[in-house]
Amino acid sequence: MNSLNVIVEEMQRQAGALSTADLRDYIRACLEVLSEDIDVAQRLGPSAPSTQVITATDNVMITALATALYVRELTTRPADRQFARLWFSVN
Repeated sequence: MNSLNVIVEEMQRQAGALSTADLRDYIRACLEVLSEDIDVAQRLGPSAPSTQVITATDNVMITALATALYVRELTTRPADRQFARLWFSVN
């Protein structure tokens, strides 16, 4: 479990260093990879070797963890607000 803590801390540190736009791009990419990893895992049949099943499951778990950490980092940041100034005149 210690190595998992180190991996999580490193990913959190890297996510914290990204700009908000880059973080959103990483999340989109992670979601695409996660979808592909899930498809691969679902295509494995009951006769698939256990090493393939373990590898496919590991890939899904790692990608899901990365996505969750990036989303967590994004949700802790203040929302980007864009304001427009309007001037009203009675003339």
